[in-house]
Amino acid sequence: MSRRNDAVRIYDIPPYKQIFPYIMPKRCEALVYQNMVLDLTGTVEFIKHNKSPEGRSYRVFEVFLSAILRTIAMRPELNRFVSHYQYWQRKDLSVNFVVKEDYSDESPEHSMPLYFREDMTLDEIAAIINSAIEEQRKPASSNFTDKAILFFLKFPRPIIRLVVGTANLLDRHGKAPKALRDADGLHTSLFVSNMGSIGLGGGSPHHHLYEWGTTSVFVTMGVLKRSRYQEGGRLLRRDTMEVGFTVDERITDGFYFTKSIKLFQELLSHPEMLLKRPDLPPGPLSKREYKRARKASAQTAPTNDR
Repeated sequence: MSRRNDAVRIYDIPPYKQIFPYIMPKRCEALVYQNMVLDLTGTVEFIKHNKSPEGRSYRVFEVFLSAILRTIAMRPELNRFVSHYQYWQRKDLSVNFVVKEDYSDESPEHSMPLYFREDMTLDEIAAIINSAIEEQRKPASSNFTDKAILFFLKFPRPIIRLVVGTANLLDRHGKAPKALRDADGLHTSLFVSNMGSIGLGGGSPHHHLYEWGTTSVFVTMGVLKRSRYQEGGRLLRRDTMEVGFTVDERITDGFYFTKSIKLFQELLSHPEMLLKRPDLPPGPLSKREYKRARKASAQTAPTNDR
């Protein structure tokens, strides 16, 4: 299988990584957890002095998501997944998160898979996020995911198992329709859980990845904390947030991930960079381009004279 309707095949994979899907065929076998404290002082200052084109204040969540989506756009290996022992890169940039209608035990939750262009700015991304949140917080709101699940739950359990098994088979072979992928929200570039919004203290918990779907990155946001410190005789403040990352290690290596986190931190420190469109990196090589590049590399490689 070399085609999917939601991604393109990646051929330029180092040999040692090509074996990973065979020794770690499941996503749960390739989990890497990383917790770190990110500096959001620049983000908070930006929000204080800037407003959206509609005249409303930005949410920290909107700037955070815009920064991480820009990071993925600029560091495309983070937008990959492994399926059927092959490496794939998504054709879109997407995120999923859960919205509660209000902060009560009885309040329903809604899964929110959202799609973006890779060159979108903060204003464009924030407008999509704000519109989705406002819509889902309306009383008795029900999105496509909720409706799809409720529809299938009406059937007998054997039928549900058959439908889920068929959907899983279609997805494994890259033939699942977009409507099916939208229904579960686990085919996005990343899943973000804003634990700080519900006041969960004590750091940011680790979260597993799901075997269902293709999501290879899970991010948990902790509580935004303010601390004060002395520097040069001045009393300064710093706003920080503990963030947890869960990544399928098969999609990239530690060095690439570390450089990506540094870019993410830079964008959080200077959100004004998100107001401009990025210069995107080139897309992945096609099979023909990859073969041509390998042939050219072999021809230019030095030979050992005896």
